[in-house]
Amino acid sequence: MKKTTMIFMILCLSNFVFCYQAKFISLTPIAEGSIYQSASFVVLENGDFLFTDIRDKNAQLKIFDERGQIIKAWGKMGPGPDEFGGLGFPDYQSPYLAVSDAGKHRIHIFEKTDDYDFKKVGEIFSWEQNGNIKIYKNNVLISGIIVSPEGKKYSLFMRGFSGKKTKYVLPVEYSYGPNSISEYEKIKNEVAGISLIPFFDIYEDTVFYVSDVRLRVAKINLKIDKIEFFGQEPENFHPVALNKRTSEALLKDPQVLEEITTKHSFIAGTFADKEFVGVIYVNREKKVGNSLYYVPYLQIYDHSGKVKHEQPLVSFYSEERIIPLYYQKDTRLLYLCSIIYGQESTKYVIYKYQIEP
Repeated sequence: MKKTTMIFMILCLSNFVFCYQAKFISLTPIAEGSIYQSASFVVLENGDFLFTDIRDKNAQLKIFDERGQIIKAWGKMGPGPDEFGGLGFPDYQSPYLAVSDAGKHRIHIFEKTDDYDFKKVGEIFSWEQNGNIKIYKNNVLISGIIVSPEGKKYSLFMRGFSGKKTKYVLPVEYSYGPNSISEYEKIKNEVAGISLIPFFDIYEDTVFYVSDVRLRVAKINLKIDKIEFFGQEPENFHPVALNKRTSEALLKDPQVLEEITTKHSFIAGTFADKEFVGVIYVNREKKVGNSLYYVPYLQIYDHSGKVKHEQPLVSFYSEERIIPLYYQKDTRLLYLCSIIYGQESTKYVIYKYQIEP
């Protein structure tokens, strides 16, 4: 045992202290019945959780303490300027909170003025949005298919808090890796009906973007508009690639989807820090009773794209292959949300990990 530990330490030192790993710390069950349906959350400075609730009739934002008890809920469904149409993905970079509103095709920008008070300071039209958002220097990075004035398609773009200026970030043909339009269309056909949303995070001026069906990370330098790629599939990663026959069966038989998601692996999230990038993928392999659940695995890369660490994320499992997550860069705390559907209510449980050498 001592010999193994010594070898591990030497390997870490030889990699210039890039040998980060995730250590499980705790879990927090969110009070049952307090969330109807949510796809995402953020963590405030004091450790409280802020969720959007897609199916709440009042279209509310909800804050929970570290014990999972609700502290505050606010918001109202309606057409007014301070009302919502259906809240989705949020991002929080102190003191700003950005929240997508699918019902109004907008992103609302708030500034945190007190522990639980947020003042609206901006609004962005985002008809093209179909996925995550991230705040970047009084701008919001937005996932969605958009066409530039020159007629070129992009899968990631950026708008300022004022909503007046658009920057086109990632050409659509790079969505699955460094491919041509023809290769992009080929992969798009292979994953049609299966691929849901991409994931991305940003550290300083660099964005790291990955689709949910291919383990190829786009590294985008926003200052000089340079795009590079990296990614290494581990042995237990099984990418989906449907043929025409399977794609047609997918439209007719829901059981085909069950078989595909059980046989293949999917990217479930990503996060970035000064010295590393984390990519989480899932396999549907944990059996509880008669049900199968997704379990996550973590890859950690340095910024040059070299794999520095791989591990399963112990204890965690979820009924959803997209794992809502939030990463605090100043504390290196990673929060993942497990979703388990019950007969009476859905269970949301936050798992907290420390990313450490």
